[in-house]
Amino acid sequence: MSNTFDSITVFGEVLFDVFPDRSRVIGGAPFNVACHLKGFGLDPLFISRIGKDDSGQEVLRKMDSRGMSVSGLQQDNQRMTGQVRVRIDNHEPSYDIKNDVAYDHIEPPDSKLINSRRGKLLYHGTLAARNSVSASTLFRLARNDNTIVFCDINLRDPWWNKGLVRDILAWCDYLKVNEDELRQVCSLEGIDVSSDLQDMAGSLREKRNFKCLVVTLGSKGAMLFPSGEKHIFASSPEVKNFQDSVGAGDAFSSVFLLGIIKAWTRQLTLERAVFFAARICENKGAVPDDLDFYQQVIKRWEKENA
Repeated sequence: MSNTFDSITVFGEVLFDVFPDRSRVIGGAPFNVACHLKGFGLDPLFISRIGKDDSGQEVLRKMDSRGMSVSGLQQDNQRMTGQVRVRIDNHEPSYDIKNDVAYDHIEPPDSKLINSRRGKLLYHGTLAARNSVSASTLFRLARNDNTIVFCDINLRDPWWNKGLVRDILAWCDYLKVNEDELRQVCSLEGIDVSSDLQDMAGSLREKRNFKCLVVTLGSKGAMLFPSGEKHIFASSPEVKNFQDSVGAGDAFSSVFLLGIIKAWTRQLTLERAVFFAARICENKGAVPDDLDFYQQVIKRWEKENA
């Protein structure tokens, strides 16, 4: 991978998962990715929107404690900070994602803020684009000159539609999907979903001319389908002290983005991404509070290269 980036913009939601016992956990895939990138020594511009409420203040405190820039974080006088109510029925979680919250109304950031970042690499998901206001802002960011876009698609019903997905497929350079999402996207694109995974992925990558299609396979690992190259596979390492898989996909994305910025080879990027995702499964929650966690990972990588 050629290194043409000195910074990264992360667009999307920050929210709180609220559990039946009223405990709360901060999250949102873009927020998690931005936290990881900061942990690895980058300075991501996180563009999101919070309410002027207690939850919004907690977001600000969390970002400040991790040394993250809040220059792209907007505050909404009318709407609450994002929230997901988690219910547990027969030991299975279900989610009530609150609608019309602050991150649904992300306004275009100041052009000086965007243009000050020379290398334009943009990460986004799909949840924050469910509302036309945030979707319009995302469209402007993604269509900005010389912007390379990485989309981690998340087709969570009912918060997506065919038009949005087709817009994303038209502008993104790197698309990340899991197996189910691959089939859904291929179905939208008229690609035979009865064929095997490699054929589906290859057909989708070729049809949309992505620089690289990323397919995650859960505990099995992940595959890359780069333009003009054979596909690449990396198996997931053993998770020795499993806690939960919350945020494993976000961890994968963050290291894949790091690999783009650091110009690692595709094979090395993939191996490190699945490794970090496995390490996050040994941590309770999506983002470790102990920032030394990242230094331990970096030291392991440095030892591998020694």
